[in-house]
Amino acid sequence: MNNMGKSIAAFSLLLLLLTGAMEKAEAQNKKGNDKKGKKTGATQSKSENAEAQKAQKLFFDGIVANLKGDAEGAIQAFKLCLTLQPKHDAAMYELARIFYDSHDKEQTLLYAENAAKTDPANKWYQSLYAETLSVNNRFEEAAKVYERVVSLYPSDYDFYFDWAYMLIQANKYAEAIKVYDALELRTGPLEDVSIQKQKLYIRIGQFDKAVAELQKLSNAFPNEVRYQLTLAELYQANNMPDKAQEVYNKLMETAPDNPYANLALADYLQTKGETAQAFEKLKKAFADPELPLATKAQRLSPMVEQKAANPADKDRIFELVKLVTDTHTTEALAHIIYGDLLNTYDQKEEALQQFTQASQIDGSSYEVWHQMLVINYELKHFDKLASVSTQVIELFPNQPYPYYFNGIACNELKTYDKAIKSLKQGTLISADNQNLSAQMYSLLGSIYNETKDFEKSDNSFEKALKITPNDPYILNNYSYFLSLRNFNLERAAQMAEKANQLEPNNSSFEDTYAWVLYKQKKYADARLWIEKAISRNTDNSATLLEHYGDILFQLNEPDKAVENWKKAKEKNGGSEFLDKKIKDRKLYE
Repeated sequence: MNNMGKSIAAFSLLLLLLTGAMEKAEAQNKKGNDKKGKKTGATQSKSENAEAQKAQKLFFDGIVANLKGDAEGAIQAFKLCLTLQPKHDAAMYELARIFYDSHDKEQTLLYAENAAKTDPANKWYQSLYAETLSVNNRFEEAAKVYERVVSLYPSDYDFYFDWAYMLIQANKYAEAIKVYDALELRTGPLEDVSIQKQKLYIRIGQFDKAVAELQKLSNAFPNEVRYQLTLAELYQANNMPDKAQEVYNKLMETAPDNPYANLALADYLQTKGETAQAFEKLKKAFADPELPLATKAQRLSPMVEQKAANPADKDRIFELVKLVTDTHTTEALAHIIYGDLLNTYDQKEEALQQFTQASQIDGSSYEVWHQMLVINYELKHFDKLASVSTQVIELFPNQPYPYYFNGIACNELKTYDKAIKSLKQGTLISADNQNLSAQMYSLLGSIYNETKDFEKSDNSFEKALKITPNDPYILNNYSYFLSLRNFNLERAAQMAEKANQLEPNNSSFEDTYAWVLYKQKKYADARLWIEKAISRNTDNSATLLEHYGDILFQLNEPDKAVENWKKAKEKNGGSEFLDKKIKDRKLYE
């Protein structure tokens, strides 16, 4: 049943149904009185009239209840109405509609069929009946119902479409085409009909007729390039490249500047291996502001998301994207595309500029702001990251990542109170992202450690590990901070060992485990782990080298210890005791 039928049935039919039902009731009463004549008398007539009026009141009560949303009350009223007047088709129809809306297929079919049989000329009854049959996959029967409706209402063109649709669902493609033909005899060529017929001809293998339909459309709508494009695609799909070429040649004569024609021709030339010519057509299409940016974006998406196979392809992609950005300079999407491309090729600063422009044009896309946060973080622009993340928090207060990035930025800028505030707020709204919650608690642990609030530091790390107990980075960091404090070293050793098991061959994790073992005075074991860490890098950190020196000193190898302390000093790092260690050749902690 089409939407128009449903909407009319919902309200506009109310008066019609009431009026019709009342007229039928009066007619039935009159007919009954004529038959019975004097035999029945005035008493019988009054009784029947009273019964009819009661039925109509029940029907009206059902309508009102249904409009109020009281489906159960409506059903009860309509059924009582039918008890008094079993042939009350309007009540049947209303019941069918209610059961249809509640997806009760059996009851819908029962009442829809009864209404349709009671009044075969009522198109709304027939339409609902056909729709109900289709819901039960009885498409051929539904088609027959619409065939009957069309015979009664040949000028109501919507029913032709319904009839054809049911035939298509029943795989009666040839019959559906005949229905469309009958419709066009009345209306003349219709765009939607010709397109549908063309598809149906393809399904039944009548290629020539499919072509004829497209040619008919082209003749009827000569300014519509898309029909010729569809025809060319049809030829290509059926391995008729010469015919396709003819269509494209004609298009280049009649519509050389049409962006859709140039876009299609670019694809066609690319299939023939004519890359340079295809690129020129693509450029022409992309330079046209009439070709929607969304269409261009769809074409560019796979090119933007991964790096080109060769420099020539890269140059072409950049030229196309730059062309699109220049053509649609006031549209945020154009700058997003360019930013994505620059980001793919690790041109972070330039990408950031494009995303910033996009956000200035349209600041409603969180994804754009998120990209800006990520790139500022990657570039270590912590001042900018702090500023942008604050702005994003104001715009999107329910997004957790901006709080995390703000915490990172403020931590790097040593504005610890701000970092703690952002991270604590972030943990309140990141429950759906367990990994992010864990990372925020871990960062809180690091910041509290820096501010010497060790109890809160430990609590934060414990919360992080409760969420993600097998995160090697959280295990490593917590372990290292405990070792620096000489606190709970047994727990620190367990975590450091586990981190190395989870992610072997990580020199930073090996250094941490070595340092925990050192703090436990297990110097020989510490040496094994620190040497593993050193062997993995040619450019070891000052901290790692100083740790190695400390371990060697405890193993009574002062010369080697001093040698590594000196190496650490060359790295311009190390602890506050490093110079004194070297000068006095002694260990200070």
